[in-house]
Amino acid sequence: MTLAATRLRTHLLTFTALLLLLQLAAIAAQGQTQITRCLTFVTTPGDYVLANDLTCSSYGVIITRANGVTLNLAGHRITGSSTAAGTAGIKVQSAAREVRIQGPGVISNYTGVNSAGVQLISTGSQEITGVTCTGNTIGFLLAGPARVHGNIATTNGEGFLIINSADMEITNNLATGNTTDGIITASAGGIRRIVDNAAAFNGRYGIAVENGSRGNTMVNNTALGNGTFDLFDGNRACQNTWEDNTFGTSQGPCIH
Repeated sequence: MTLAATRLRTHLLTFTALLLLLQLAAIAAQGQTQITRCLTFVTTPGDYVLANDLTCSSYGVIITRANGVTLNLAGHRITGSSTAAGTAGIKVQSAAREVRIQGPGVISNYTGVNSAGVQLISTGSQEITGVTCTGNTIGFLLAGPARVHGNIATTNGEGFLIINSADMEITNNLATGNTTDGIITASAGGIRRIVDNAAAFNGRYGIAVENGSRGNTMVNNTALGNGTFDLFDGNRACQNTWEDNTFGTSQGPCIH
C-alpha cells in the first residue's frame, strides 16, 4: 500500500470515528431534558441539562419527589439577583433520592440569609461534583448522605457547611477566600469523612468541627493561611479523628 493510500485510509477511519462520536453525542443530547428557565421543578427521574445561563430572583432548579436524577450544568451559570432568605441556585429536597449534580458550572450571588449555591436537604444518596459556588452566603449547604467531591467554594460566607448527615464524604474539594470558614461541620450524628481537601485563606477556620459534632474523620487535608486557625475542633475531649493533615495553626484535641 502506498503512503498516500495509507494516509487516506487513516483519514477515512478518523472521519468515520468522528461521525460515530457525533452521532453518539446527538443521541445523548436527545436523551436529556433541557432546563431553560428559573424556578424549574424536577419531579421525574431522568437526565437533565442546563441549556443556558440563568439569572434568578428566586430558586434556580428544585429537585423533588424523584428517584434517579442527573443534572448536568454543562458549563453554564446560575446567578441569584435578590437577597431573599433561604433560596438556592440548586435545591435537592428531602423527597428526592439518587441525585447527581455534575459540573462544570458556576452558581453565584445567592446572598440572602441562609441562602446557598447548592442546598442539599435529602435523606437519599446524592453526589455533587465539578461545581463552583462563589459569592453566596453559603457555598454548599449539606444535610443528608452524599458524596461531595471535586468542587470549589470561593468568596462565599461559608464554603462547605454540613448541618446534618447520616453519611457524608467530602473529598478533593477546594475552599478558598471564604469570609468565615472553608469547611465546617455542625452535624452531631452520623459519619463525616473530610479527606484530601484544600482550605486556604479563609477568614476564620480552614477546616472546623463545632462543639458537639463527633465521630468525624479528617485525613490528609491541607489547610494554610486561614485567619484564626487552619484546623479547629470545638470539643474538649478527643472525639474526632485527625490524621496526616498539613497545617500551620490549630486549636483542639488530637489534631495531627
